[in-house]
Amino acid sequence: MFAIIEKTNNKIKAQRKVRFGFLLGGLMLLNVTVKAQNEPYNVILQRINNDLQTFVKDKALAEEVGNHLKNLNADGSWQDVNYADVQYDPLKRIKDMATVYIRPSNKLYNNAELHSAIVKSLQNWLDKNPKNKNWWYNDIFYPQAIGQTLILMRSAKAGLPPALENALIKRMIRKLRVGDGANTSDEALHYLYRACLTQNKATLDSAAKYLFEPIAITEGKEGVQVDGSYYQHGKQQAIASYGKVFAGNSVNAAFYLRETAYALPKDQLAILVNYLKNTFLKTIRGSFYDFNVRGRGISRKDSLSSGLGGMVNKIKLFDPENAAYWDASVKRTSGAELPSYKILSSHNQFWKSGYTLHLRPDYTFSVQTASTRTLRTERGNNENILGKFLPDGATNIQRSGSEYANLMPVWEWDKIPGTTSRDYADDNGATIKSDWGIPGTTKFVGGVSDGVYGVSCYDLNYDSVQAKKAWFFFDQEVVCLGAGIRSDSEENITTTVNQAWSRGNVISSNGTQAKGESEVWALHDSIGYIFPQGGNLEISNNPQTGNWYRINHFQGKTELKHNVFKIWLNHGKNPQNASYQYIVVPRIDAAGLKKYNRSMIQVLKNTDELQAVKHTGLDMLQAVFYKAGTLVANGLSLQVDQPCTVYIKDLNGKNPTLYIADPAQENATISVLLKLPGLSMSKSINCNLPNGAFAGATASFKIKE
Repeated sequence: MFAIIEKTNNKIKAQRKVRFGFLLGGLMLLNVTVKAQNEPYNVILQRINNDLQTFVKDKALAEEVGNHLKNLNADGSWQDVNYADVQYDPLKRIKDMATVYIRPSNKLYNNAELHSAIVKSLQNWLDKNPKNKNWWYNDIFYPQAIGQTLILMRSAKAGLPPALENALIKRMIRKLRVGDGANTSDEALHYLYRACLTQNKATLDSAAKYLFEPIAITEGKEGVQVDGSYYQHGKQQAIASYGKVFAGNSVNAAFYLRETAYALPKDQLAILVNYLKNTFLKTIRGSFYDFNVRGRGISRKDSLSSGLGGMVNKIKLFDPENAAYWDASVKRTSGAELPSYKILSSHNQFWKSGYTLHLRPDYTFSVQTASTRTLRTERGNNENILGKFLPDGATNIQRSGSEYANLMPVWEWDKIPGTTSRDYADDNGATIKSDWGIPGTTKFVGGVSDGVYGVSCYDLNYDSVQAKKAWFFFDQEVVCLGAGIRSDSEENITTTVNQAWSRGNVISSNGTQAKGESEVWALHDSIGYIFPQGGNLEISNNPQTGNWYRINHFQGKTELKHNVFKIWLNHGKNPQNASYQYIVVPRIDAAGLKKYNRSMIQVLKNTDELQAVKHTGLDMLQAVFYKAGTLVANGLSLQVDQPCTVYIKDLNGKNPTLYIADPAQENATISVLLKLPGLSMSKSINCNLPNGAFAGATASFKIKE
């Protein structure tokens, strides 16, 4: 009995101890939270300091810094830096020196010679006060890099001389460009650095306000759009160019300011999470971006490498509700899991920016177009010099993700995948003549989508070439149609199917070049290409040469030579009503391609008035009407009184669904008359379409018997 009482008393003591531990832990957590709210400067400063050291590789960085230290002049300058037109160096070098200096794990930790070099090089910068012709370096990169270096040195045992630090803080001061999207958040970030360094509430108030200001959806302004895409430099799709900057800055701001009085408000958190989940991260296959979302950055080395680092991991700390999604994204983009890992099938038609993103576990397929409502992919600051045809229906086809990574220097730029264009004698024909802000030339651009399947179209009229181009998106395949191809130019007109890294042999129905057959096919790198009507098909798998400088004058002139897989259709000179059909079938081998059930795909029409495809396996019909008209085929009839895109799901069922959109974004209503196999009588539907900011979006209608 006594043993039982003693055991019970011990249990009560243990429970009291646990309760006290929880109470103590709760009080400590409350204390930390209160401290973060009342005294945010040091908390935020430490978070930034820790973040700047994330992923630092001590050995490699120490070696690099050692070389910089060895080559530093007595006055704190470097001989190889052009101070008359400075870009990233020398501030990047100085920041790297500060990084290794404060890290106990680094062999240069607390090194006296290194400390002297940091002070001298910063003083030299201050004295020289370099300027760059590009405002971005002066107003964004320089103050950011200075702020980061000062924050790092705040944790050093031997810090910077107060007079030097104060002078550098003053040098950071810039006037904010309010309402400039990603640029505003970029500038507000160095406001945050300065606020924490000076413990100035007014500066911190401004920093927090303008860091979060771009996290909004305002019709007619740059930034996130109602369809989930992103505009910068006017109405130009910039999802992973300036949109990447926006995403990175917004995540960092929310991460640094969490659990303080400046934390990101819930309504803005919802906008940011939606952009990251449903747009931005979907454009990354494995660890590589879709080239269609990189803007003029496509011309920079390594620009398709996502380099997300710890960004996604940070999101979990202020958005734990979607932790499973963020974890899966980290595993895919880091290479810990395959690119297909936990990918859900989706189809996004971004009616504001002319971009289509079709995502399947086995592949990504996207299309970029431009209209009179948007701007073409920009050339600026002598970047993207040869990107003239990027917004003319460029198709990005990825399996591993790396199919195009760093291939751009040797691309043939008048044969961008997916485009129909003039075959110039050299790449000078692909030169963009004017910087910035070139509008599209055609209004009938867009598509229809139910979020999983859809069809997109582009009424091409550019560079003396006209064509009606459409893409029909299913599960195992994407059907690509072109019709009404016309040109009076002196060059041959070609439609490029793909141009990617050569990875192994090309297998085709007739060797490496197949011409004039009734149906031909080709296979390369686990992607099959079927041409139901043959055509003048050309395939090469040979070396191509070039350099980065020819597409971006900030890049190197070293001549490169790479093997490139290229497949295209040659429509010849002066085509007046040419057409094409091809089906892209990702994740397939030669045996699978020969067994592939092509009969599931029925191309019902391919003219300059109507393009339509029926998929019998999925029981759906997709069509593009370039003018009012009627489609009659296989016991069905579909009549519309306005140009539109149409998609009918459960075509033979008792309750099919009609999806419809107006790519020209002009009509309030479209009348549809339907006679379908599963319905006993014709159905007439007066389709009211979305308007305002949602003009061009999809409307759906359930058809009942």
